[in-house]
Amino acid sequence: MKMYYARTPEDYEEFFHRQMGMRRLEHAEQENLWEHPQNGCIINSGSRGQIQFSIGSYTVPEDFCVEYGYDTRYLHLGIIYEGTTYSLVEDKLKASAAPSAFLAVEHECGGVNCWKKGQHLKGIEMSVDMIYLKEVILPFLGLEEDALSFLEENVRYTLLPDEIRNLIFRAEQMIRDGSFTAPLRISLCLEFIAHLLHPDNRNIFTCGETDFCKYISVGKSRVKITSEDFKKIVEAHDRIEKDASSFFTIYELSRELGISEQKLKAGFKELYRQTLWDYANSVRMHTAVMLLQNTDMRINEISQRVGYQSQVAFSNMFKKWCGLTPGQFRTQSISCDGVPWE
Repeated sequence: MKMYYARTPEDYEEFFHRQMGMRRLEHAEQENLWEHPQNGCIINSGSRGQIQFSIGSYTVPEDFCVEYGYDTRYLHLGIIYEGTTYSLVEDKLKASAAPSAFLAVEHECGGVNCWKKGQHLKGIEMSVDMIYLKEVILPFLGLEEDALSFLEENVRYTLLPDEIRNLIFRAEQMIRDGSFTAPLRISLCLEFIAHLLHPDNRNIFTCGETDFCKYISVGKSRVKITSEDFKKIVEAHDRIEKDASSFFTIYELSRELGISEQKLKAGFKELYRQTLWDYANSVRMHTAVMLLQNTDMRINEISQRVGYQSQVAFSNMFKKWCGLTPGQFRTQSISCDGVPWE
C-alpha cells in the first residue's frame, strides 16, 4: 500500500489527485474540475480557507494512505451517497464515515486516511473554515462567535432537518450546471446557519437524535420514520454495499431488519436519493467494472459473480448503465492502458 505524508492541506490534495490519476481541467468560473476518464471526477467550488463545496463520483484504482500532520478546524456537512471512508487507528482500518447525511464541527490535529482499491465513492460536502465562520459569517448575521457552541466538537450528526438537506441538494445542482458563483456560496452558507439556529432545528442537535422522527409522503398517505427506523435503513444500505449480489427482494431484507417494506423503501429514497434497486444495481455494475478491468474472468462468470443468472440480462443492464456492452467496455479499457494521463 502506498503511503504519503502531507504537511499542508495543499499537499494532501495533491497526493490524493495524483493517486487517483486525476488531472485538472477547464471548468466553470469559480470551480475546479479534477477528472480521469475511467476513475471519475471531483468538482470543487470555492476556497478551502473560507467556504468550499465539492461533489465527487470516483472509483479508487489502488490501495493508498495519506498521513497528515497539520491542524484543521471547520464546520463540515453533506451527504455521502456511496462508499465508506477509512482511518488507520492502531494499525487497523476503522470506518470513519459511512453513507448518510452528516454535519459536524471537526477538529483534527493529524491522522491517517486510507482508500481501498475498487471502492466507489459518491457524495457532496460543504466545508466552512471555523476562523472564517467566526470572523466573517457570524458577525454578518449579528451573532456571537459561540453561537454554534451547542454542536459538540467531533460529533457526527446524521439526521438533518429537511431545510438543510434541501440546501445541500440545491448546492449540488448549481455545481453541476456551473452557476454556483461566490455570492451564491455565501448566500447558501448564511441560509444554512440561519436554518441551523432555528429553535425547531437546533433542538434536534441539543435533545439528541433518539427523539428524532419525520413523516414522508407516499402517495396519499404519510409514513412516520423514527431514528430507529433510519438506523435500520442505513444497515440495509451497508448490507447491499458489502454484497449486492445476494440482494433479491425488498421483502426479505425488510423481514431480516425488522422494518416494514413501505418504511424501508420510502426511508431509503429519502436518505440516499435513489431506490433500493437502483443502488443495488449501481453496486453490481461498479463491481463488474473492476472485474472487467482487472481480471481475465469471462463475461458469463462476471455476470454470475455480481448476481445475474442470465448473461443476456447482465449485458443489457450494463449497456443501459454505461452505454457499452461488457465486451466493448473491456476492449476500450485495454486500449486506454497505454495512454498517459498526467
